[in-house]
Order: sequence, then C-alpha cells, then structure tokens
Amino acid sequence: MALTIATILAGLGLFLVGKNLLTSNLRNMVGRSVQLTIARVAASPVLGLFWGAVLGAIIQSTAVVTFILIGLLMARMIEPKRALPIVLGGNIGSSLILLLVTLDIRLVVMLVLGLTGILMTVGRLQHLKTALNAIFGLCLLYYGLVLLKSGTVPLAHSAFFTDMMAGLDGSLAAAFTIGAALSAACQSSITVALLGIGFLSHGFVSFEQALLVIYGTNLGSSAVTYMLSSGVKGTARQVAIYQVGFNLIGCLLMLTLFVVEHYLETPLVMALLQTLSDDIDRQLALSYLAFNSITALFLLPLIGVAGRLLAQRYPTSPLEADSQLAYLGEHVTRDPATAALLAEQEQLRLLLRLPRYVDLLRLEKGPGRTQNLARLHQAYVSVLDQAQPYLGQIADGSLTAQNHDRIYRLIDRQDRLAAVEVTLRDFVAAAPMLDQSQSLALIHVALVEGLDALLLSYVEAMESRDAEDMAMIERITGDRGDVMEGVRRSFLGDGTVALSREEKLGLMQLTGLFERLVFLLRELALKAPFEPAEKEV
Repeated sequence: MALTIATILAGLGLFLVGKNLLTSNLRNMVGRSVQLTIARVAASPVLGLFWGAVLGAIIQSTAVVTFILIGLLMARMIEPKRALPIVLGGNIGSSLILLLVTLDIRLVVMLVLGLTGILMTVGRLQHLKTALNAIFGLCLLYYGLVLLKSGTVPLAHSAFFTDMMAGLDGSLAAAFTIGAALSAACQSSITVALLGIGFLSHGFVSFEQALLVIYGTNLGSSAVTYMLSSGVKGTARQVAIYQVGFNLIGCLLMLTLFVVEHYLETPLVMALLQTLSDDIDRQLALSYLAFNSITALFLLPLIGVAGRLLAQRYPTSPLEADSQLAYLGEHVTRDPATAALLAEQEQLRLLLRLPRYVDLLRLEKGPGRTQNLARLHQAYVSVLDQAQPYLGQIADGSLTAQNHDRIYRLIDRQDRLAAVEVTLRDFVAAAPMLDQSQSLALIHVALVEGLDALLLSYVEAMESRDAEDMAMIERITGDRGDVMEGVRRSFLGDGTVALSREEKLGLMQLTGLFERLVFLLRELALKAPFEPAEKEV
C-alpha cells in the first residue's frame, strides 16, 4: 500500500509540475505574432472551432487557451463572438491527452523527456529555454498521468475502494456524483477520469458507471472554474462563464443521450464508442473526447446568442475599458498616415487621464486609494504596451517625407507619456506622507491643488492644439526649481519649525517630484506636441 500511495503521489506531483511548466512557459511564448495569427485565422465560427482544437491539442491546457483569448479580447484584436468558437475547439483539443495515456507511447515520451532535459542544460540554447521548458512540462504531465494510471491498479483492490464501489450497488446516479465530487476536490477531471478507467479495467464498476464517472468530472471542473473566476469581471468573466456553461450543457446533453440509449436501448454514444475501439480503456478515453466534441458541435450554432447573453450579464468593466485600445486595431497599419492619427488619439486618451490621479488624493487615506491608484496605473501601462507594437509597425512601414517627422514625434511622445505617468503616480503615492502633518498642511494643499490646476489646464491646451494654448503651456510649465528649493529651505532651515523625519522626507520627495513632473510636462509639450488639428498628413 505504501508503494501504491507513493506512486499515486509521484504521478500527481509530476502531473501538477508538468502542467505548471507547460502553462507558464506557453504564456511567455504567446507573443503578438501568435495572437495576430489566431485573430486572423478565426474569421468564422467553423474556422475558430478548428483552430481552437488545433491550439488545444498542441497546448493541452484550456487555461492557456483562455489566457490567449483574454489577451486578444483586451487588445480588441478579436471580438467575443469570434473568441467563443475557439473556446469550444480548445476543449476538444485538450481532451486528447486522456486518449494518449491509453496509448503506449512511453518510449517516445521518455526519449523526448531525456533529450529535452539535456538540451535545457546547454548554455548555447538559452534562447530556446522557454520552448524547451514547455516541452519538458508536457512530457512530465503525460508521464505523471501514466504513473497515476498504474497506481490505480493496486488502489482499486484496496478495501476502501472495494467497499465504496460495492456500495454503489450498480447506482448510475452515485457514479456521476462521485465523479463530480472527486473532480471538484482534486481540481483535475483527467485524474478522476483515469480512476474511472482503472476501476472499469478491474471490474469494480460497469461500463455505464465508468462512463458517468467521466461525465461527472466535467460537472466538478465547472464548479471549480466558477469559484476561481468569481473575482474577475468583464470579458474575462464572459470567457470563464462560457466555459462553465459548456460543461453544464454538456452534462445535460450527454446525460440525455445516455438515458435514451440505456433505457430505450437506442444505439447512440456507447454504441459509437464500441464501434471505434474494442479496448474498454480506449472507449472511455474516447468518451471524454466525445463529450467535448458533441457539446462543441451542439453549441457552435448558438454562438451569437451566447455572446449577446454574456455581454448583457457581464458587461465590460470600467477598468477593462480603460485598459483597452480604443482606436488602434488589426488593420490600421496598412495606411501609415491613418495609423499615426489613430495612435495620437490613443496617446491623447492617456494624457486626458492624468487629472484622475490627483483626484485620488481627495479620497480618504486607506486601501481604497492605493487600489484605485494601482488600477489607474495598470490600465495606463496596458494601453502603452498594446500600442507599442503598432508604433513599431508604423515606423517600419513605407514613410513619406511628409509623415516621417510625425512618426518620430509619435514614438518619442510614447516614452515621454510613460515617464510622466510614473512620476505622477509616485507623487500620488508619496502625498499621504504629509496627510497628518500640521506644520506642512498648507504646503501640502498648495502642491496638490496647484498640480491639479496645472494638469487640468495642460491637458485642455494639449487637446485643443491651439497656438495660444500651447504658448500658455510654456508659461505655466516654466522652471520651478528655484521655487521648490525655496520651499525646502524655508521649512528645513527654519529652526522654529520642528519636523519629524517622515515630514522632512515627505517634503523633499513631494517637492522634488512636483519639480520633475512640471519639467516632463514642459518637455512633452515642446518636443513632442500633438499635430495641429488643421494640419493634413
């Protein structure tokens, strides 16, 4: 029994480590080129289903497929109605792993495992480290499942499982419930499905009971997915709930077919499985594939309805909307002039957000202020990161003499906007250091309100692009070094004002950040201004 438990634990450990290696490294490998390819090939529901199945078969992880889709949706590179067929296909492709376990490919897996492990230690191949780690993880995942399957042989003969299976007394409902409960408990439907195959192989359950154990695993995994996705909103929530709905509808559909076949003796799924293979282990593995395939084909014509219902029930969250590109998209880089204009609009969106940072200082000090600042920063950086590849494509395109300078300023402005946001975020994060200071209350208010007024006037002038407004920016963003130095000296050099260490640090930090922020805003306006509205490209 000790060896049995050790084998099962080893298999489970290898499975989980392999799954983690595969998932984390594939996420790192999903670059913009992969995302663009997926967005391009999924032009119709049928193509989305097909390429989703291919993607799921390669990755063997619905979690990674979901991660890729959320990235595409956030970048507005694909619409939700085009993403849902890929979810369906991903379920089909990722269910192949159970079928592979029933095939004796251990020799191939061990050869690949050993070769990959050796290559991972070669210094010259460090540029392939992510891909090698993913392959190594996939092999560990498979080998872990093989150990789990072999561990069920003696486990199936143990008194505990013998009594539990005997207690079923042929109950089909109990078999389905056990599959759902075990899948929810261990958060792995494949592991429980292997147990069902093992119990059938040793005669502890009937084929019908083992089939319902596998069906039940999908109900258990949907419960886990629902609980794990409870904290997400918007598009990510839509994808997660669609996955939950896929499993629930699949259970309802497949149970209906099972009842018709079992009680009315109408040949359906079980008859098909017996036709495809004489091996009962393979038949059950195929049932796992059949569950996902039949459900996907059933739901495919309902993609439009599902998309509308999900969008109504789980609308895009404000944070998600702020984190997405509003103008740039997949096809805009075909015309550099149009792309430059749209990229400027994205940058102007970011500039107009800056006063919202100072508004946070009017909230009470606490976790709420910190969380809102983190959300603002996350959304700002997300737009910058998503826009960056487009800027690269625009710069690499065929530029005329007319728009060459404009593209250069566009790229320069991108870096300056990032620097402004970092400094402003640091100012807002440091401002609470003087919240409770009586001695520095006036200077604290002056800095905050002065910055607020400066930003409001600045963004309005930059948006208008009027020559008079730009001249006004030059005036309000003049050098503040002498002023800030005078403030610091008046308080730090005044022996009559007793300041704590935190107050001194806060004063120096806030005045320094204020001075730097004004400088960065001036440089942005003078060296990377937006094009005048009337100017043609």
